[in-house]
Amino acid sequence: MEIYQKKQLPVLQTAIKNIVHIILAAGSSNRMGHPKQLLPWKNKSLIVNEIEKSLQLEQVITIVVLGANFEIIKKEIKDFAVDIIYNQKWESGMGTSISCALQEALRKQQNFNGVLITLVDQPLIDKMYLESLISKFNQNQNSIVATTTGKKIGVPALFPNTYFSELIQLNDDYGARYVIKKYRDQVISMDGKDMTDDIDTIEEYKAMLERVKSNKKQYNI
Repeated sequence: MEIYQKKQLPVLQTAIKNIVHIILAAGSSNRMGHPKQLLPWKNKSLIVNEIEKSLQLEQVITIVVLGANFEIIKKEIKDFAVDIIYNQKWESGMGTSISCALQEALRKQQNFNGVLITLVDQPLIDKMYLESLISKFNQNQNSIVATTTGKKIGVPALFPNTYFSELIQLNDDYGARYVIKKYRDQVISMDGKDMTDDIDTIEEYKAMLERVKSNKKQYNI
């Protein structure tokens, strides 16, 4: 694991940073044939879109986990006020990215209340939804707050610090959903509707662009 410190920017507000936001962006995009982190989205890239949403959240410190195509993606985001982590075990799956990011966050600061986990390839998740997730968590700080779509439950999700040790132990491709399902009776769910759709293929990317283009007001584009 290699750490790249965030760029120092002027402090614009004084809200307590008590939530770590981990953006998972280490995948190789094998089915895409191109690093999906760099796909165009709203006149920027997918990964810049995700980072800009995170930086607008008042309570969070942002960590971006990279792996495949590290150098070219790091070049895209090097000027943002985020911590960039290179997960050397990225091929083993999302669990290793969550583990190394959370370990680094706790090494630097011990008193986080929770960790928010999102994916780089869910661009329809907007800032308002993430703010709602954080608000729900602030009212229920002993519970996991996760996102449902139909019968599925997963990320974006916010975990209280009582689950940090379990998240750190994640490995291989056992990601956040594994912990959510294990403690399902401790989970508060929020309906993500169709915002949780992700992008794995170029066909899915084009279809999402068409959907957004046909309903710009709904998706705030």
